[in-house]
Amino acid sequence: MNDATLAPIHMSVKTVHLNTVTVSHTAKEGLDALKVMLEARDNAQVLRLIYEMSSLKKGDNENIIKFASRAKMIRDELAMIGNAVDDGTLALRVLAGLPAEYGMLRTVLENKDTKLVFSDVTTKLLQVEQRSTIFAPSEPSGSV
Repeated sequence: MNDATLAPIHMSVKTVHLNTVTVSHTAKEGLDALKVMLEARDNAQVLRLIYEMSSLKKGDNENIIKFASRAKMIRDELAMIGNAVDDGTLALRVLAGLPAEYGMLRTVLENKDTKLVFSDVTTKLLQVEQRSTIFAPSEPSGSV
């Protein structure tokens, strides 16, 4: 450790990153090594989140609010690491992840002449969900 400025870096990094800095001879080498490692970690995280976004599906027992919140959370995580997803793309990903019973609404919204807005899509989906729960046939109470 020839560089006196490298010592504070050694003391500041987490134990898991210490080996990366310890092999460096100067503060610049240590910081460059940390930067490369953190960029690789960010790339892996971006890849994982993009995969999650592209394979997003509404669960059988998941309501629209939870499904939309999950999609928004993935978008927010991507934005925090510098890969923003625009509102229209998020709306399309949500529509693509819907089950068959939303087919008619999905077709109507996908073919709109205007750009999709996530909040508008979510509102329409909530209306359909509420209608389907109001008019859904009640389960028979099988008394024995």
